[in-house]
Amino acid sequence: MALAAAKAHGEATSIALLGFQGTSQGYSQPELHKPLGPLPSSLWPEAYRPIRRIRFTTVEEVLDVMKPQSEVGMPLIIEGSDLIEVEKWQSLSYASSLFEDKKVLVKKSSNSKFRYFDIKKNSGNFDFQKPVAEVQETFSEFTRQAQEIDAKGSSARMYMQETLSGHSQMAEEFASWKWELPIRISAACGWGLPDSNELFIGMKGAETPLHFDERENLFFQVRGLKEIVVYPFVDYVRLYPFPTTHPCDRQSMVGSPVEVDLTAFPKFKDAVGHYATLKAGDLLYLPYGWWHWLRNLDSFAISVSFWSTTPSTDLSSGIPDQFTDHMLTRVRRNLESLIAQKFGQEKLNETMLKLRQAVNSQDETNDILSYARGLLGAVKVPMEKQDEFLLEIVDGRFGVDWSRHV
Repeated sequence: MALAAAKAHGEATSIALLGFQGTSQGYSQPELHKPLGPLPSSLWPEAYRPIRRIRFTTVEEVLDVMKPQSEVGMPLIIEGSDLIEVEKWQSLSYASSLFEDKKVLVKKSSNSKFRYFDIKKNSGNFDFQKPVAEVQETFSEFTRQAQEIDAKGSSARMYMQETLSGHSQMAEEFASWKWELPIRISAACGWGLPDSNELFIGMKGAETPLHFDERENLFFQVRGLKEIVVYPFVDYVRLYPFPTTHPCDRQSMVGSPVEVDLTAFPKFKDAVGHYATLKAGDLLYLPYGWWHWLRNLDSFAISVSFWSTTPSTDLSSGIPDQFTDHMLTRVRRNLESLIAQKFGQEKLNETMLKLRQAVNSQDETNDILSYARGLLGAVKVPMEKQDEFLLEIVDGRFGVDWSRHV
């Protein structure tokens, strides 16, 4: 089973479908630099809820919990699965021996934030400055430079993010992983089999700003402590994603949930997060589309993702009379992408502002509005709900200075 599953380290297939600044909200951002020990976890508003935890007993009992959990799309933490032997990873020399002299992807930031971006996706031709530097270095170079930064007390941070499919020298390590659990979870939940793994190692305080992924993720904490807060995919309009033609597509302009500009993003106050502090041995199920923000509380905290695809929605029996909120969130993204394709990728901002003007003035002769109504009608969004639906896509996301929020 292990050897067969180890072959699953192929390249990932593409997805077919498309502090709060006020203390009154209950947020607390701990001091970034601590000479010893882990950082304390953030304090979240009372409305936020801890992510559900269960203790691993048997694979069958885990599946009995995971199947309904996946059906409703709710995160879950499984403790004690022993998916990866965490003890040997506690020494960085072990990780160094695995990577040998191979180059890995290292990100460098002047601060603690590591905003994801893909410059190849800048179809909107936005004026974009890369927020972090990306270089190829050996693992030993990465750890040496990170330790030098720590010794100087600098605010700069480094983060390693490496896809493991090209590391055949790790075959023995891969074979030691208990593949039965992620494979059977994927099969029971109707996902594709795990087809890619990614390893994350970061300095203490390194943050991954709010974003979502279009895959199912089993996220295993290998070393150290990492805090996470997640929000449902359907909180899409409350988290103000960058335009779909921007290099930061799938990223929230909110960035950090502990430092929110409520003037720019007023709807975020209605988002309700689910939080956890992951320790070595915890396996987090992160459903498709769930927004997440992560921060390393320990130096060189290590995590591994097991990625699986989500099957496309089955419309063979026709379009349902009523879409779920999850499906409507996908509709929002696809609608925006189709408008960009129809009226010009580089003109998306101008087009969306014209769409808002047409909705507000009820100008039904407007070509953009007519096109949007046709798309929404095709997925049976009632006419009386279309105006609000369209305005929610535009408000706070277009006609703004995106560079301020990268």
